[in-house]
Amino acid sequence: MKKSSISIIIFTSLILFSVPIFMYVGCFKGFQVKEFREMVEVIYNEPFNYDAGNICYDSFLKCHEVSINHKGKVDTSKIGEYYVYYTYKYKNEILTKKQIVKVKEDEAPIINVEGNNFTICPNQTKTNFKVTAYDNYDKDLTNEVEQYIFGNKVYFKVSDYSGNTRVINRDLNIVDNAPILSLNGSDKIYLKVGEEYQELGAQAFDDCDTDIGSKIEIIGSVDTNKVGEYEIIYKVQDSSYNMQSIRRKVYVYSPNDTTLATGKIIYLTFDDGPSAYTSRLLDILKKYNVKATFFVTNPKGYDNVILRAYKEGHTIGLHTYTHDYKQIYQNIDAYFTDLYAIQEKVKQITGYTSTIIRFPGGSSNTISRKYDGGIKIMSKLSKEVEAKGFKYFDWNISSGDAGLTTNSEEVFTNIIDNLGNKDFYVVLQHDTKDYSVSAVEEVIKYGLAKGYTFMPLSMNSPVVHHHIAN
Repeated sequence: MKKSSISIIIFTSLILFSVPIFMYVGCFKGFQVKEFREMVEVIYNEPFNYDAGNICYDSFLKCHEVSINHKGKVDTSKIGEYYVYYTYKYKNEILTKKQIVKVKEDEAPIINVEGNNFTICPNQTKTNFKVTAYDNYDKDLTNEVEQYIFGNKVYFKVSDYSGNTRVINRDLNIVDNAPILSLNGSDKIYLKVGEEYQELGAQAFDDCDTDIGSKIEIIGSVDTNKVGEYEIIYKVQDSSYNMQSIRRKVYVYSPNDTTLATGKIIYLTFDDGPSAYTSRLLDILKKYNVKATFFVTNPKGYDNVILRAYKEGHTIGLHTYTHDYKQIYQNIDAYFTDLYAIQEKVKQITGYTSTIIRFPGGSSNTISRKYDGGIKIMSKLSKEVEAKGFKYFDWNISSGDAGLTTNSEEVFTNIIDNLGNKDFYVVLQHDTKDYSVSAVEEVIKYGLAKGYTFMPLSMNSPVVHHHIAN
């Protein structure tokens, strides 16, 4: 086929097929719609711009501008779905299209947790930390916060009305301290032989398990028919296997027997009195049939107390008439003037001439150096008093009540902690100290339970002498 013939055929075909297409496009009339969105999303509180799209009337080849109106209000301050209706008009032709506008909020709430050191118990499923949550739309969401613990972290989660979710976490210290165990009643109980022992029990508290008193195990028993020291042990264990224990001592004693002049002996001695506390002390001693030794001075108004002590079998020893170190230790004669004065006073009260003495400050005192003019008065007096028929006693246990403590429990501890393997102990106390007198009953009961006998000093008693320091 020739080239000219092919060209004629192609041209003829184009004409035949094109005519119906142009006729169709050119003849179709109506609203032509472009770029109209049937669904629009707007962010909460952002402005909304009405958008009717691109619409005209007629054919695609020739399209006329139309008038546009819209109906429906969109409030972006409130989340929700709104409808806007657009009306398009050209001459007598009208088209209405519906547009859905969704106002949404896409910002997650904020969670605040106070503090930065979080400690919980192993069995906790929730914490008591102060947590608040705030959302820019829902406002306060504190009550909506969820929390859960996983491993050593705690997670806080909250969602707002729109489903926006915030999750934060904090590290945890998982700790369970040992329980706190405390005794009901005293940690020391004293019973006379034959008295009934009543178990007072204990209380236990655990910071994770709260009250665990029912888990307390009590170990030990008391034989109240046998003098001695007994120990009751209280144990408790929490759910984390932390163990705690506490002990109670029970002392069973028999009344003091002053006829026993051998064996382990305690000589209770009291200096500087009598005082307002001495009568109470005598009541305590009488209760336990204990005899003590009083190294007295010359306070006014207590002659009847000295007489009572003497009549009840206590030893009245001589301490000092004036208790004035400067006057007493200036020379030998001055010391004996003071000593004879207190000896005479005791004789006038009791009819008894006492020759048992204790030097003011003890034989090892160093304060006398200030007043004796360098004659080393204590070295001389220690010999002189014995030459004149006196017997002086120092001590081998000090209660510490002369300045080391003002606490009854410490006075008691200072005494009993120094009881050891010796056959006898001379204890120094002062009946001018209320707290020291208050410790005496405990000392007596402890000593009796340990098998000691309490005796007063006499001229036949074993002596305790300190090293003379001058």
